[in-house]
Amino acid sequence: MADGRGQQLAPFPPFWDPAEPDVSAHQPEQARLFDFSRATFYSLINIDECATQMHYCQANTVCVNLPGGHRCDCLPGFIRVDDFSCTEHDECASEQSSCDDNAICTNTIRGHLCTCKPGYVGNGTVCRAFCEEGCRSGGTCVAPNTCVCPSGFTGRLCETDIDECAEGLIQCQNHSRCVNLPGWYHCQCRSGYHDNGSYLLDGSSCVDVDECATQTHTCWNESVCVNLPGGYDCMCTFGPECTGDCPHEDGLKRNGEEWSLRHDRCSICSCKDGRVFCRRKECDCEDPEADLFCCPECDSRLSSQCLHQSSHTLYRSGDLWIYSCQQCRCLEGEVDCWPLACPPLPCEYTAVSEGECCPRCVTDPCLADNVPYDIRQTCQDPAGITRLSGAVWRSPNTPCTVCKCKNGSICCSVELECLQNN
Repeated sequence: MADGRGQQLAPFPPFWDPAEPDVSAHQPEQARLFDFSRATFYSLINIDECATQMHYCQANTVCVNLPGGHRCDCLPGFIRVDDFSCTEHDECASEQSSCDDNAICTNTIRGHLCTCKPGYVGNGTVCRAFCEEGCRSGGTCVAPNTCVCPSGFTGRLCETDIDECAEGLIQCQNHSRCVNLPGWYHCQCRSGYHDNGSYLLDGSSCVDVDECATQTHTCWNESVCVNLPGGYDCMCTFGPECTGDCPHEDGLKRNGEEWSLRHDRCSICSCKDGRVFCRRKECDCEDPEADLFCCPECDSRLSSQCLHQSSHTLYRSGDLWIYSCQQCRCLEGEVDCWPLACPPLPCEYTAVSEGECCPRCVTDPCLADNVPYDIRQTCQDPAGITRLSGAVWRSPNTPCTVCKCKNGSICCSVELECLQNN
């Protein structure tokens, strides 16, 4: 006979009967030997309760045989209830899942499943709001079919420009006037004024043009040029020859008369009590007889039009459009562009979606464009190699897969050109 450890046990003597109750009464010496051997027998023999199904382990456990006993271990994905039973670990209920806030967590055997909620798209771990018609003018889709518009735009899809000038939201300085732009506005210097180079937003950098000092006036030689805010005046010198008429351009203009300048047909002058007042013509593009030379913004001919940077679209002088995240304007055949202003975002990670100009907040660093790398955060690739944040490597099993460590997150992508060449 052998025990569970391979030890051989001597058989009971033929006169030993473990069931005999009075063996010690008539054989004292053998009784002592019998008691010792019985204890030794039961201590040396190992009964495998797991193999013989003599254990107490319940469902979701595995029986592990031990010398003189056994234990019940939980299967992967289950947690212990007591020494003999385990229950499934519900990552969803314990809020230990990897699901996005906008995903539905479904508990499964040994794990869980993440599914984006209706109105959101993604892999469940990362879900972003989906707007069926998209958000225009750089708007951000923040909830199903809900856009948050950048400054200067409104509407369900951010399709409507806010006319800051018409709604009285902007107060330009007296020497400038408000010009509405898509998503923005501009305080343009009035006639007779020009910007001093500061280009302040409220137009306070518009200063008077001194036509007298710059010799851009049209006063007659015998008259005196007097600079005025936004214009100038031609005054007759005091004397008996001074009347209410106005000497001008080698001639005499009657008091109250209006005329166009000989060398500047875009200006209109008038004579009043011996003084000449000149101003730029006002343009009315609805007037079919508008002077297109003085009002190029009213010109529909090709000479004053602008061609779109990447298409065959023609714009009239004065038209505005958005191209490559810039605000562009056609001015007498010349295209002027300036960057669109984007609102600040209160988040750590941002990304610019395709077709949009302004960034939006993202929670997944793999989707972010602006990750400030922290070398204290590392990643461990599937091969067990520790990678510093910002490190780039190729997967040894799939050489067309490029991975990058972004502050503890491994972000991998497939190079399409590599796949085509291989």
